[in-house]
Amino acid sequence: MKILLVGGGSGGPVAPLLAVAEEIKKQHNSAKFLLVGTARGPEKIFAEKENINFVSIPAGKLRRYFSFANFFSPLLIFLGFIKSIVILRSFRPDCVFGTGSYVQVPLVWAAWLLKIPVVLHQQDLLPSLVNSLCQFAAKKITVSFESSQRDFASSLGLFYKKNASKIILTGDPFRQHLKEVNREEAQKFFKLKSDLPTLLVLGGGTGAAWLNNLILDSLPQLSKTVQILHSTGVGKFSKHKFKNYYPYEFISDMGKAYSVADIVLCRAGLSTITELSNLSKVSIIVPMPDSHQEVNAFFLHQHGAAIIAEQEKLDKEILISIIRRLIFEPEVQLALKKNISALMPKNAAEKIAEVILKIING
Repeated sequence: MKILLVGGGSGGPVAPLLAVAEEIKKQHNSAKFLLVGTARGPEKIFAEKENINFVSIPAGKLRRYFSFANFFSPLLIFLGFIKSIVILRSFRPDCVFGTGSYVQVPLVWAAWLLKIPVVLHQQDLLPSLVNSLCQFAAKKITVSFESSQRDFASSLGLFYKKNASKIILTGDPFRQHLKEVNREEAQKFFKLKSDLPTLLVLGGGTGAAWLNNLILDSLPQLSKTVQILHSTGVGKFSKHKFKNYYPYEFISDMGKAYSVADIVLCRAGLSTITELSNLSKVSIIVPMPDSHQEVNAFFLHQHGAAIIAEQEKLDKEILISIIRRLIFEPEVQLALKKNISALMPKNAAEKIAEVILKIING
């Protein structure tokens, strides 16, 4: 059994791919996987850690705003399409599984041409442009939220129509091994103090420059309240030396990082939200302005599942005030943990693995 996973550009689209691969491996230990992603994203690091072969293809990012880079996207997509055909003919997968990253467009189109079954997963509340462009090629589309079942169709062009049997509500996959970590051992691993609360700062696999700068500006005061475990992003390592500050360019073992975190400061990517939900973490969410993340963050706000802070209104004084409030008001922490834990289904990876295996075996 061979399954080709496609996604990347950031860590968000890769996490559900690995979660589903982990679940399939439990049922079919001999299953082989190949992860196809971008050359510059962090997906190669993820693949190597999971002992999954990796290969990159050219891919043009489909921006919904004006950018000179858009003029080169069609050429990159075409080059990616040609390389995808070579990869598919060489690897000969029984199924292709994609999670909405722009790198999937040429590969899914090539898989459709070669009549290789495709399964897509829609993570966010808002349908991605990539999945909308690829939906015609998919045998099944799994979605994280009930409302997303109305966002996709069964075919293309004049025959565009809804097909409820093609769209399956599963929730967003979670890597179960992230739970299987001892907190004390993780504290020793990061050389953290056991008697001081830990703030885990995540900007995503590629890092968020704005969040990084906010933390650096806040360090003199913030480090008196908490110890900071900071994932800066690849190529954005912080050389600042400060008491109670522990920067890492890339944290390869997120299970350890989550286990020591009392509070998580992060963006509103759906993979991160899924992990926070499954691990019942207290979080401060700063959605990326003018993006789908604002919809994700509003969903969290509606359910009282996280502290939501707008980037335009957040500064170091407000951040420190929020963190101190969370530390000294345990009832607020308990409410946030309870609400975020109830937010996401806990067996999504198992459901999606079942969908893929049925297609392969069918």
